[in-house]
Amino acid sequence: MIFKLRVSVKAVHEYSAVAIWYKKRRTDLGLRFLGELQYCFGSILEKPTVYQLRKEGFRHAFLDNFPYRVVFKVKGNEVFIYQVRHTSRKPSARFGP
Repeated sequence: MIFKLRVSVKAVHEYSAVAIWYKKRRTDLGLRFLGELQYCFGSILEKPTVYQLRKEGFRHAFLDNFPYRVVFKVKGNEVFIYQVRHTSRKPSARFGP
């Protein structure tokens, strides 16, 4: 099955802010973060159902070299990205730890 990616506006704002923060620390870090995020999105699209089901049907994919996770849900042939969240932040009431 071919999946379509849908990214919430909130998630775009979150990962954009993170990329800017990393870029201010070191120019190449912002691009590396975005590259790894794109790789993560690609992995999710290839096999979204291999990720463990969590609270209310959400799934989490973790970036390899940055402390962030992507919170998403699979509905039919669409993958909805709800959040890009730092792994050390307080767990979300909606999305879980």
